[in-house]
Amino acid sequence: FFPSIFVCNKIFDSIPSTSSATQQQKLRHTMAQDSADTPTSLLSIKRKQLLSLDAQKKALETEAEAIVSELTAVPPGGGQPIGIDTPLVDNEGFPRADIDVYRARSLRKRFHEIQTDHKELSKMIDGSLLEISALMNEQQSTTQNLRTATNTNNNNANDDAEIQARLAPKPKPKFDAKTGKWVVKNWDGSVSGVENGEMRSFDDLNAPSPADTVALTSGDGSNQSDGVDISGGRGSVSGGTQQRLQQQPQPTVEEPTTPFALIDEVSPNSPAHEAGILVGDLLLRFGTITGENHREFRAIAELVPQAAGEKRSIPIAVLRKENSSDTTVVKVVSLKPRAWAGRGLLGCHIKPC
Repeated sequence: FFPSIFVCNKIFDSIPSTSSATQQQKLRHTMAQDSADTPTSLLSIKRKQLLSLDAQKKALETEAEAIVSELTAVPPGGGQPIGIDTPLVDNEGFPRADIDVYRARSLRKRFHEIQTDHKELSKMIDGSLLEISALMNEQQSTTQNLRTATNTNNNNANDDAEIQARLAPKPKPKFDAKTGKWVVKNWDGSVSGVENGEMRSFDDLNAPSPADTVALTSGDGSNQSDGVDISGGRGSVSGGTQQRLQQQPQPTVEEPTTPFALIDEVSPNSPAHEAGILVGDLLLRFGTITGENHREFRAIAELVPQAAGEKRSIPIAVLRKENSSDTTVVKVVSLKPRAWAGRGLLGCHIKPC
């Protein structure tokens, strides 16, 4: 019994964990960088691919932990566990009567598949990290060069403009009625010799300056403007404005009428089960994927790990029969792909219908 546990843990520990310090540090650093690229740029695409690979890797690790837990668990009635590499026959060469031999072989087979897939994903993640690092270094170098050149040109242009303005002939002094003083024009067009003169224009002394602007405030000091309360932050509305917005009809989404897939299996405690998906549901829409663009389900296979990496939910529309009648209704559920104790990121099986 104890040697089986030791061998099992040793084999499971041979899977490199995603939580290793070096790889996780690189991943967090890469994801935290604030880039100036457009959403369709190569760097953005590489980052999404990296998140997708990391989500798949975590799913494999979670599934492997569940398999190891089952293989090494002591049966309820006592005795030896199934084990990962222990013989499945007794001393006389007959199949062990205390375990489900078929289940044991299936679990072991899947565990070895996970080991192989995990190694491949680790190599792909390392390669993606190197590619992203190279692209970021190239982008930073290009950005720095552009900023240096732009700053140099701007500084030169500003210096030339200031020199020309200072050398230009000065106009005659004017009498400022607001202050009761004679004032002169600065090189930048502001007023010299009076308080807040840098905020006023010499060419238009009667124009209101920012210093003269008085904010409209209510009795408690909060800024208000025609039914919109801006004291509560951006986007806050009050009273009649909010009521009028609520009365506006909300746009409705027209779901496809022709299903393209059938849900024929839903695992307990899986993301699909928690989302409310049932066996027999007909798939009308999976995110933005319908029967016209699923590309033989390849589009779904690409979307699921991407959504898991970004930790976002996918809206799914299904056609479902009401009880035992022939009446069907359209249900929209929110499915969040994630790693769980079973296989994959969804916990359901989809087949063409």
